This record gives sequence, C-alpha cells and structure tokens, in this order.
Amino acid sequence: MQIHETAFVVSTYRSHHEDISKDIYAKLWNNPATDAIIPDIFKRVSKYEAILHSLRNRFFYERMNTFFKKNEGGTLINFGAGFSMYQFSFGNYVNTIEIDKKDIIDYKKDKVDHWTKEGKLPTRDITYSAIDFTKNNANKIVESLKPLIQKEPIFILLEGVLFFLDKKTTKTLFEVFKMLQKPGDLLGVVTYLPEVENTTVYKRLLHYFDSNNDTHDSFCHQTIPEAYFHEIDKYQLIEKTDEFELSKKYAPTIKIGHKNQILNETIFLLEKI
Repeated sequence: MQIHETAFVVSTYRSHHEDISKDIYAKLWNNPATDAIIPDIFKRVSKYEAILHSLRNRFFYERMNTFFKKNEGGTLINFGAGFSMYQFSFGNYVNTIEIDKKDIIDYKKDKVDHWTKEGKLPTRDITYSAIDFTKNNANKIVESLKPLIQKEPIFILLEGVLFFLDKKTTKTLFEVFKMLQKPGDLLGVVTYLPEVENTTVYKRLLHYFDSNNDTHDSFCHQTIPEAYFHEIDKYQLIEKTDEFELSKKYAPTIKIGHKNQILNETIFLLEKI
C-alpha cells in the first residue's frame, strides 16, 4: 500500500458510517480494490478503524459548519486533503483550497469535475494546489497560496497528515499557518500522542505499513506530545478531544472498553490570536 492509497481507504471508512461521519459523498470514491483490502486491515490492525475515522470527520464537520455559518462564509484550506468531501456538505458560501501531492490533486479534480457535471455533486468553489510540503520552505508555500484566498475568515485543516511527516516539515507547516491566518481564524489538527506508541494496536499499525508499503513511499510515523499544541506561537488551544471520547457522544452503541484498545487519535482546535 502506497501512502496515496490511504486516501481511498479513509474515504471508504467514512462511507461505512454516513450517519456518523455526515459524509454522504464519500461512497463516490469506493472501488473494488480498496474494498478488498479493508477486511485485512480490520483483522490485522483494528476492527474500529472505520468508526474512528468517521468520528474524526464528524468533529470537523460540526466545527467547520458552525464556523462558516457564524461568519457567513469564508475559506477552508485543507492541507493534505486526500479525498475528503467536507465542502460539499456546506453551502456555496464557502470557498475551498485543497492541497496535496500532484497525483492526488490531478486525480481528484478530474473526478470531482466529472461528478459535478453528472449532477452527483453540487457545484462548489474549489481551488486545487499541488504542493509537496517536504520540498518547499514556508515563504514559498505562502507565496503560492495567498493569491488563492478570496474570502475570509479562514479555517485550516491538517487531518491525517502529521503521522506521515517529520519534525522539520511539521515546523514549516505551522509557520505557514501563522502567516496565512488572522486573529479569530481557526486551525484543526489531528495527531497521535506519544503514549499511543506503547499500545499493541499501534505496533500492529506500524507493522502493517512496514509490511505493505512501497519501499519508495516511506513515512515517518510521527507522534507529537500535547504540550506542543499549547506552545505554538500566535495560537491558543480552545478545544481538545480524542476519538475515544467522541465515540461516547456520536456512537454510544459501539462499546470500546478502554482507549488503549483503539488507534486513538487526539484532535486539537486552535485559534489564531
């Protein structure tokens, strides 16, 4: 499995639990090849993966929906967007800038344009930008993105990305966010905390990736301590939760005994000050 294939896997996860994820368009990305590998992931890593990614999607769906309604519009900048479909759940008063590697961006734009013409997706104002975070400095990334921003305020999303990055690239991205956003803008981030590294399920995840990834598509499997998000310059932490806690609210019938039983990601919502 190459890293870009995880975009198909995650979109399929969201389609398994539309009532929780609130993503009624995720199923457009479903395909036989991805359907064939998901049972193996459930068996070898965790049977809870689909519900957890749906819970993560639900959290950001709720927070972005509130943010854009309160401000009567704005711009969503989705870093490492993959095949996420948030913008189609909001009104056309929200502009979206989707950022990912060129192969993903080209493929997604082609599919979205096709589905929009077919009437399977509503028309939305979307700008696509192909950027490799690891090969550009903060100033260069900002220079390419600033002209694309037509509406304010800005909600930046960094979801399902940090796991695959190194510390240098992570630092670069937070510098980019600081330069793009103004006070009152929001930043949503997802990461594994270091304590997850001691769980059996996390070790199974690493083994699965190491066993299945293309040797030319390596990843860093990064974890970040909570303190990091309290110390980001020009930002204040306004909300923190995790998928275990979200399961109690949005999926109470899914009985998870302890957070150590799952690949429990932590979610941070920060405000630019």
